[in-house]
Amino acid sequence: MFSIIVEAAKNFLQNQIELQTEQHENLDSLSQLRTVIATIDVEMDSGETKTVFLGFNEALIKAIVAVYLMEEDADEQTLQDMAMESTNMIVGSAKVLAEEAEESHFTIATPVFKAIEEFQTCHCSELSILQTPKEALVIGIKG
Repeated sequence: MFSIIVEAAKNFLQNQIELQTEQHENLDSLSQLRTVIATIDVEMDSGETKTVFLGFNEALIKAIVAVYLMEEDADEQTLQDMAMESTNMIVGSAKVLAEEAEESHFTIATPVFKAIEEFQTCHCSELSILQTPKEALVIGIKG
């Protein structure tokens, strides 16, 4: 499931925000990456629940706000709302991709804003970063 979420995130950044990203598994810079973090619970067909963490660095979330809301100077509440909405779009897209590939089926809950802080490892079982020179999206899954 993790690879499908990463694929959906790449598609979102490329097709909606027009950003070409590189995927990095080296997560040494996470402790210094200030992000707007949103989570969403995913319930697998088996009944197992996983939590997906998406951490948008400030440059990325501001770029998303500029595309969708045409605001250049968004307040903190708008950044939080856009992080939750983007999380919903990315994981919702992953759900469709998984169903089309006949891999795993899952349902998603409502996204939750967690914090604006340096991204911590969240004790996630899998982590990855999609990055440009300025923008970064940290993707993690726990459970």
